[in-house]
Amino acid sequence: MQNCCDNGDTDVVYKDVVIIGNGPSGICLSYMLAGNWPYYTGEPHPGDEMLTARLHFSTKSESEECDHTTGEEVRNGTSKRWHQHQQSRSERGEAKRPARGLAGSTRCKLECLSSGLEGRLGGRPLALLMDQLQHPCVDAGMDLPSLLTWKSAEQCNEHKVIDHVVLGKDQPGGAWQSMDPNVLTISLNRWMSLPDLDIRQWEMMVESEERITAAKPTEDYELSDYSYQEEPSSGCKTASRVSVGMVAAYYRDYVRRKGLQQYFRCGTVVTSVRRVSAPNGTKEDNRYGWAVEGFDKNTGKLFRYRCKRAVLATGTTDLSNRLGIPGEESRPQWITQDLNYLESRLDRLVDQQHGEELAERMEPVLVIGAGLSAADAIMAARFRGIPVLHAFRDTSSEKQHHTKYDRLQELPNSMYPEYHKVYEMMADGGTNYPLYRALPGYTLVGFDDEPSKNSRIGALASEKRVATLSSPDGQLHAFRVSIVAVLIGYKPDLSYLEASGFGLGRYPDKPIDGKSNPIEVDDFTYEVTNAPATDLYALGPLVGDNFVRYILGGALGILVHILSTSTT
Repeated sequence: MQNCCDNGDTDVVYKDVVIIGNGPSGICLSYMLAGNWPYYTGEPHPGDEMLTARLHFSTKSESEECDHTTGEEVRNGTSKRWHQHQQSRSERGEAKRPARGLAGSTRCKLECLSSGLEGRLGGRPLALLMDQLQHPCVDAGMDLPSLLTWKSAEQCNEHKVIDHVVLGKDQPGGAWQSMDPNVLTISLNRWMSLPDLDIRQWEMMVESEERITAAKPTEDYELSDYSYQEEPSSGCKTASRVSVGMVAAYYRDYVRRKGLQQYFRCGTVVTSVRRVSAPNGTKEDNRYGWAVEGFDKNTGKLFRYRCKRAVLATGTTDLSNRLGIPGEESRPQWITQDLNYLESRLDRLVDQQHGEELAERMEPVLVIGAGLSAADAIMAARFRGIPVLHAFRDTSSEKQHHTKYDRLQELPNSMYPEYHKVYEMMADGGTNYPLYRALPGYTLVGFDDEPSKNSRIGALASEKRVATLSSPDGQLHAFRVSIVAVLIGYKPDLSYLEASGFGLGRYPDKPIDGKSNPIEVDDFTYEVTNAPATDLYALGPLVGDNFVRYILGGALGILVHILSTSTT
């Protein structure tokens, strides 16, 4: 992201904001930049009286200055005057106050509102605040109506529409479009929702439209000829886990239903995000200090944007982590780091056997890792009748370390029975579970393959495949395998930044990782702290907000900062 001079290309497109990444984070921010702003409904928070007090104090207009309560008193919860005033209003039967906007908040107000909030899943202060408003008492297991309502630029003339573009490699939804559509989400359906359209309401809308379409009387029928009344939030389906495929379809359709297509440019690869200067340009050119470059995947045509502000929203699952063992990259036919690829290979093995028993005919699949992807791989193999060897870090003597193994243990059995079963298998070692053998504390150290005259499973394994692992006591053990799946997490692809983003993290000397070393940003503006210049932002998993329910806070922070610092 070094400074450089503009080359004066004629095909440069100027935008106020360029968002790199079209996943949930990019979609949410685009919705707000398009003039759709959040308002507090005025309803009390059911589990936090002090938050209610802070909300009313921070969002009231000048005409609502009805007492002498100070901001510090409200922040610390020491004043009773506000509560007395609210009780008096209720006793007098006064109407509820109208919804108040959050986009016009100052930094001081956002800090006040976020004060003292805690989240079971972590999260930055502003992310926790918006989560509490969008999903009140969610961590207590309650499914309550949102305390936010949304108003568009058409409804409110004072709303500003900010000229922007969202760049993404594939369809809107980002990484969700490339995941196995049949896998269930870890989060409940309501946590996957974007602003102003609960995914459960969306599902009911789609089902209703499909029923109407199925009953259409003529070929000239159009869905728009029929009116559809959205179900109230109380009429939503119950909270539950849903398929990844449904979430991906929801994100694609959300962009269409909210009229955001004009801002999205999909099928693009960003190759450079850098600070530029235009010494011979006009004053206007100098205001567009960031250059975003790349190419169209379909046509190969290069593009270049100049923008006032750039936003990094590419997520953290672009690249699979590697072990760095010799041979790991040179044997793609039987060593993979991709769960979808593994499942397709397993299906091919099953098809080759024509329904014959696999457990006695083929070597086991070796799965490395103890996270959710590794658990999915184990379930996929056992479901197809294929034996599994499972190597993972043994934390039985390292209770002070929180690992992915612990995460499996913490998942409640009632909601995640399949993952809980894998944890039981890991704890048992495989004694009581067929087709599974645990290798706790074993470390993969090498691979070997050689032609085999007597192939046991056909063309897919025409050579002898051996994985060598070191046991906890240091002894080496060689295992015959059919496939090795190294599933030890993911990392973001920040190759479009200078030095792939090194220096931008909480620990500047380490690579960016959404869990251990997120990009360091201001908690309330989401500006990148260690950027070489201002007006570079990041949000979502890149900054440690690793759940969809937390991205709303980052989007609001960026919107508020843009509105408060824009010169036009």
